[in-house]
Amino acid sequence: MIIVLAKAIPKDEEACEKIVEFAQDLIENSRKEDGNVDYNLYSNTGDGTLLFVEQWESIDILGTHLKTEHFIKFGENIEDLVAEDLIIDVFNADAVDL
Repeated sequence: MIIVLAKAIPKDEEACEKIVEFAQDLIENSRKEDGNVDYNLYSNTGDGTLLFVEQWESIDILGTHLKTEHFIKFGENIEDLVAEDLIIDVFNADAVDL
């Protein structure tokens, strides 16, 4: 399984609200994609940063996601709303029993 953690740092509170608004379409459409396991957005109440947490069946499926219209449109929509480029970490993970 592929896990993606993508951190967005909004310029200000208004920008944060707009990013969350734009993210609704991205999340809804991404969850419908073949190979998507989970796709969520979390807000850090301490500093206002946003964290996308995604799970995909494979790296190839993630690559396909990165080319979708809704993903590209989201990037264009938030370009002027973030203080810096998204910080994106991608992990290859296997589930383990505890």
